[in-house]
Amino acid sequence: MPHVGTRIHKLRQQRKMSQQELARLVGVNQSFISKMESGEQTNPSAETLKHLARALGCTTDYLVGMYEDEDEDNDNELLPAAVALVGT
Repeated sequence: MPHVGTRIHKLRQQRKMSQQELARLVGVNQSFISKMESGEQTNPSAETLKHLARALGCTTDYLVGMYEDEDEDNDNELLPAAVALVGT
């Protein structure tokens, strides 16, 4: 099962966003994003997860792997209705 950092990296790349840009949007250091993506940092706070989800246009459930897809490339959880719920 991919870890949170793998999903962060995938979404960041899809959005053509640098680690520095994501860090700025989330309010963390670029090194934090790098450590998350590499799996070195594995337990972000709920608040940080919320900011990551907003910046990446996904749900926190998607980031933490709440719902397992047989095909990890299936991004059904990224539908606009789900994204609209982030931050409510």
